[in-house]
Amino acid sequence: MSAAHSDGRNVMPIPLDRRTRRDGDLRHVDMESFLAREFPGLVSRHGPLVARGIASLQAPPLSIEIGAVSWSFSSDGTTLVVTRGIVAGALVVTLDEAGFSDWAQNQRSFNAMLTARELRYRDGSETDVSVWDSLWLTLLEGWPVVDDTTDFVDRHGAPLDLDRVLTPADDPADVAHFLREAGYLHLRGWLDPADMKEVSSDIDRALPHYREGDGRSWWATLEDGSRRCVRLQEFIARSPATSAILRDERWDQLRRVLAGDELLEQPPVHGRGPEALMKPIGVTVGASDVSFHRDCHFGRHAYHCSNLVAGIAVTGSGEANGQLRVIAGSHRVLMPVEIAKSRPYLPVVAVPTEPGDVTVHLTCTLHESTPPLVAERRVIYTGFSLAPRADDATGARGGGGQALAALRERISQILLDDASRT
Repeated sequence: MSAAHSDGRNVMPIPLDRRTRRDGDLRHVDMESFLAREFPGLVSRHGPLVARGIASLQAPPLSIEIGAVSWSFSSDGTTLVVTRGIVAGALVVTLDEAGFSDWAQNQRSFNAMLTARELRYRDGSETDVSVWDSLWLTLLEGWPVVDDTTDFVDRHGAPLDLDRVLTPADDPADVAHFLREAGYLHLRGWLDPADMKEVSSDIDRALPHYREGDGRSWWATLEDGSRRCVRLQEFIARSPATSAILRDERWDQLRRVLAGDELLEQPPVHGRGPEALMKPIGVTVGASDVSFHRDCHFGRHAYHCSNLVAGIAVTGSGEANGQLRVIAGSHRVLMPVEIAKSRPYLPVVAVPTEPGDVTVHLTCTLHESTPPLVAERRVIYTGFSLAPRADDATGARGGGGQALAALRERISQILLDDASRT
């Protein structure tokens, strides 16, 4: 995945483009055919990585039930093995044939099925489910769950300052390298802070045009029982200031710097995105301050990663009014999401911003938004995407991508519905 410095440290991180699968190759995959045709090769290549992950995370065996038949996956101490039936101490997950076919092809993760309130499991915890999501992706893609050799170095092999703020005066090669090495960036000086006041005013003017249930916004419940809008889609049509920023040559220059030797595209500056997010104080229910997650954790990592998510700080951020936190290197080491929330084993880095700062993270990088304590935070989210491959017939616009996009749109309402039933 990377070249090594003479002293063993990495100096050439993984490329942005990690796509190994195409929608055009999708088919129905049943367990028996998977075990006969694909499993042997996957185990030969990645089985030892899975076994090391099982040992390091003390993961239980996984038993999958499909109808009246079941299979169990576990480690023999060296590699991943499969046996028929349910074994003692296993996490037992019940899937239908379509669910297994999706999981076997990285179309939908256990996490996506949990979020959609579709996954059934027993004799294990949500952490066990999360661990096996990661172990399965290790099997499919060779992305290690643990790697004791992980370090962070600059282009010359010296230790990387994970708190570094990069500016247009920095060498573009250093900016591109930092992103690939650490999985995120904190940028300053690319945008005019004075423009953020007008963007915030655009948010104020846009808010009356949104209502709960309109399909263009997310809402959350506050401590006093009131509902607040926390996310505006189609915002660009109501924000001349944001439109001007994203059409400016400076923003396109940033795209070129981040791309390095690869190809990145800016999504159209119209339609549902970019979007404005408001982070009010005292949210009790709703998708506002989201704990550690990957943007590819619902599935389809192998079809579209790594894309880049850019956050424009409309207000400043920090401990007082909430901020982005990232887990450095989590695009290189497949730390399970539930373990990231409780006992992360890679550096957790806070990214406090000033108005006009830009944060960038890869869709594979674990990140979270901490809740504001004394003042609301505002941010615009947009990004850059990998250029389509020449032989990609449908790419991320395929059925699987549309299904996961629809699930993401439903998250806030799912949380509100859950709360209303309790």
